[in-house]
Amino acid sequence: MTLSEAAKQHKKVDKQGKLFGDVKTAYKCFEAYANSNTTTRNQIMAKYYKAYYISKGFVEGPPDKEKIVADLFKEVADDEANEFPDAKLRYGICLYNGKGVKKDLSEALKYFEQAAENGYMVAMYNAGKLYYEGVSEIGKVVVEKNVEKAIYYMRLANYHNYGLAIKFCKDNNISL
Repeated sequence: MTLSEAAKQHKKVDKQGKLFGDVKTAYKCFEAYANSNTTTRNQIMAKYYKAYYISKGFVEGPPDKEKIVADLFKEVADDEANEFPDAKLRYGICLYNGKGVKKDLSEALKYFEQAAENGYMVAMYNAGKLYYEGVSEIGKVVVEKNVEKAIYYMRLANYHNYGLAIKFCKDNNISL
């Protein structure tokens, strides 16, 4: 199966949004391209889908799957072509939760802001919430509280009708 055929299998979903394509064969293709020795656009795409399939449980992952997923999403997120901006959000979530990597909220914020620039509402909300609350750990500031930036990101998420952001603004008396 070629990489483009594997990507087509990935896009075969039923009315409930459940994959019904040949997921196992597609994953084998993604894995082969991801593990190839060449650095190509195809390899970046394959790494994204490999991480995605493992993280969503579409395939049985290896014992250290969280680390593999985080590493792959980071590599794709940091790719200059930015073909999969979703990887920035997904890697930010890994950092935020400490899944597969050491928890790092200031680094998570960086990735959330990049994903927010690409229109991801969850990233807008996450960035806004981190800025609104600010984060300190053992006497050092990890994320500087910045209400102005928080309101900016929450308003962006509100503009896109993101429910959690709408509730957050109402709960915190943030005018739209």
